[in-house]
Amino acid sequence: MKLKTVAIAAAALALAVGMTACGGSASTAASSTASSAAASSEAASSEAASSEAEAASAEYTVYNTTGSKVTELYLYDAGSEDKGENLAGEGLADGESLVITRDVEADKQADVVYVLEFTTEDGNTQSFDTLHYEVAPISLKSVDAAAGATAIAFEAPQK
Repeated sequence: MKLKTVAIAAAALALAVGMTACGGSASTAASSTASSAAASSEAASSEAASSEAEAASAEYTVYNTTGSKVTELYLYDAGSEDKGENLAGEGLADGESLVITRDVEADKQADVVYVLEFTTEDGNTQSFDTLHYEVAPISLKSVDAAAGATAIAFEAPQK
């Protein structure tokens, strides 16, 4: 965001210098444009700083579309050996959903990578190991449906 602010300010300055070279009356317009761009840049910078100060929660709405009960569900940091608690609890029946939230400091959110792992009652375990800090619907797929690229889909099931 800071890079964007710097780019806006640089563009306004370049415009002001270019307009000044063209003539005296253009100089006033360029100065006004540069002031306006600088004010916009400052407002954008201030807005970005306040939104960065507020750490947004990651929220994953997980839908079981496997065709069977999910008996184990974990969301843990990539590279960790500790999976944490089983989020499926007593089990997540086919068609049911649950919401998982995570809170991480705003300045560390871009570096977060999670593993989403699940096991169905028939013993099939699948995982997705490059889940980032975001708000997303996630549909768990059956082993047959997951024969494609991943064991999950970033969408809510169609009703």
